[in-house]
Amino acid sequence: MVILVMATASCRAGGWVASVVGDVVGSKGDVACDRRFADGPDGDPAGFCQEVIDTVAVSQVGDDCVDRHHARSLENSKCPREGIIGGCKLSMTNDDGSEVYDWYYDVSDLERAKNTEFESSVKTVDEVKAKCADRSRYEEGAEFVEP
Repeated sequence: MVILVMATASCRAGGWVASVVGDVVGSKGDVACDRRFADGPDGDPAGFCQEVIDTVAVSQVGDDCVDRHHARSLENSKCPREGIIGGCKLSMTNDDGSEVYDWYYDVSDLERAKNTEFESSVKTVDEVKAKCADRSRYEEGAEFVEP
């Protein structure tokens, strides 16, 4: 998915600067972008939440989430665990040593409420595993993880 790759690429591009700032300041944190609640001209809802663990770029990732995806940013927090089917731990290497996970949810109720099918909607663990194995989605690879 181009948007996801662009989002993580923009985080990586800013990673060097953020890493230098983080080394000086010394603070790292977690941040999540809950795409289930995206709303806006370029923000279609999706069945996942992206989580960046132990990053110096918390505010940058949060800003990108809101500005680019019109989604719900959860700064200094992780993706909600309720309703997770499974996740993909991205194999990419970030300059600040952070780890990135995409957590996939059963969004059936949200889809019914909005009368639409969400992008990246999955219903089973096998469907999440297929997402993780899809190199067109995760160029550098991703490994299936349980919640």
